Amino acid sequence: MSDIPAHEADSHRQVWVLKAGQWSLTQDPVEKYEDEVRDYVDMVKAAGYTAWTGVGKAYMVPLMLTVWARSEEPSFLFDLEGTDETQTVYAASLPDALTLLNQLAPTLQALAVTDQIAQAEPETMPVLADVLDKLHGRRRGQNGAVIQK
Repeated sequence: MSDIPAHEADSHRQVWVLKAGQWSLTQDPVEKYEDEVRDYVDMVKAAGYTAWTGVGKAYMVPLMLTVWARSEEPSFLFDLEGTDETQTVYAASLPDALTLLNQLAPTLQALAVTDQIAQAEPETMPVLADVLDKLHGRRRGQNGAVIQK
């Protein structure tokens, strides 16, 4: 399913695909199954895709990513789910998929970390403090005060 505006595509069945570092529009290989199967995941499976990797859990992070794979091009389907909207893009091959994952990784990581900090409960704060201390190379004494180097 694609949310490409009409001025960017000839029809709503056109989706973006990354191939050899270039973006272009192509026919959506999944939407042709919408008359047969109503559930989006079933449509993805009907198009020959199987779950490959993903990050995020529903209602736990502000952006989830599920990547599906199949043998024919476009070989990888990237399903990006935000809080209000979903975007689907494709990668033609494994190198294209790895390029796209590399581009998305900093955003996904930052959103996941920010969301976890925002949802931290009082009982998990010491663990969060330990992680932050480790990241910043800090040590704490028995009383919890930061030990100056």
